[in-house]
Amino acid sequence: MTSTKVLLGRKIKELRKNKKWTQEYLSEKIGINSKSILRIESGQTFPTIQNLEKIAEIFEIKISELFNNQSLADTEELKKSILNSIETLPPEKIRNLYNFIYAIR
Repeated sequence: MTSTKVLLGRKIKELRKNKKWTQEYLSEKIGINSKSILRIESGQTFPTIQNLEKIAEIFEIKISELFNNQSLADTEELKKSILNSIETLPPEKIRNLYNFIYAIR
C-alpha cells in the first residue's frame, strides 16, 4: 500500500504538471524553496498545514481534494470501481452510460 505522503506528493505533482508549472514556479507561489517541493512531490516529507492551505488555494481546490487520489489509482482498481458502481444503476442509467462510452470511443 502506498503511503499518504507519496500519494499526496503525486497529487501535487499531477496538479502542477496539469498547469504546466515548474517546481520553481510553484515554490515561488507558495513561498518555499524548490527543494522543498521536490521532497513533497517525491513523498519524502509532508508540507506544513500552512503550506497545504497555500497549495490548495493556488490550485483553487479544497484541501480534502489534495488527498483524493482516485486519478492516480491503478487502472484495474478503477475498472473494478466503475463495475461496482454500475451494479446499482437502474436500466435507463446504464443505457445512458453505454451511449456516453460509445460516443467517446
